[in-house]
Amino acid sequence: MLNDHRQLSRRRFLGNFAFVSAAIAAGPGSWVIRPDWANAAEGPIRIGIATDLTGALGFAGNTDANVARMVASEINENGGLLGRPIDLLIEDTASNESVAVGNVRKLIQRDKVDLVLGGIASSMRNAIKDIIISRGKTLYIYPQAYEGRECTPYLFCTGPVPAQNCGVEDDTGCLRCVQSYRGAARSHFA
Repeated sequence: MLNDHRQLSRRRFLGNFAFVSAAIAAGPGSWVIRPDWANAAEGPIRIGIATDLTGALGFAGNTDANVARMVASEINENGGLLGRPIDLLIEDTASNESVAVGNVRKLIQRDKVDLVLGGIASSMRNAIKDIIISRGKTLYIYPQAYEGRECTPYLFCTGPVPAQNCGVEDDTGCLRCVQSYRGAARSHFA
């Protein structure tokens, strides 16, 4: 019996580690973690929208701003997000990177937003991302289709990359995708 050494497998190690961690968190760890830290933030959640209200992409930016207003209004009517209302601040990037940098800087420094959402073109994302994430306290969500390979803390690209679009090898890819899905030889798109 004394020579009965059990081999320590990865599964057994992780199980023991989880048990010890839970015991520490339930015991002495609970003295250190204060309950009021769970919801430390108070007041509204301040969201900055950086979009092209004027300029070459103003048609798309105005749509983005109107949708953001509608969603924020609906969330606030239903009690807010985590019980906190959403305070929406919209700044015009004017389809111009230098204007965008100044207006996004206002959102970060003066308005103290928790999150910035927007940027229609990749060039706009590249112009404003460093200002937003440099302090490491503000999240940036870029919701447009983009070229991929972006690996930056606090930046979340939620749009598709080219490989996620159907038929990226040529311009007729989406047409062929629809035709194969529907089983049609012709389409009204052609």
